[in-house]
Amino acid sequence: MATPSPGPLRDPRLWTAVVALGFAGWLIVPAFLGGTPTAGRAEDIPEADFICRETKEVFRLQATADVLPNPKTGRPTLVPAVYDERRKTWKQGPSLAARQRLRQRPAAGR
Repeated sequence: MATPSPGPLRDPRLWTAVVALGFAGWLIVPAFLGGTPTAGRAEDIPEADFICRETKEVFRLQATADVLPNPKTGRPTLVPAVYDERRKTWKQGPSLAARQRLRQRPAAGR
């Protein structure tokens, strides 16, 4: 007497094919739909004002980190800056992450 064949859902070849097609789709579909964004170009990085903690000199640079090297001295002394209208001077401002959170927070009462 012959052994009964397993049902179609118990066939390991079927599940191997399903997994292989799913994996291939996972690899191929993002290429056509845009997928994960690639790293931005240098021109896409926003600029911000930075003040040197030592010399108090202000620079306008690409906002890539909270502390940047001073272009003149090479030491990491530049921090984000804000202009104080009342005192007419530049001062150290909030970190770039804090600025981003402030921009994303909805205004009160809206």
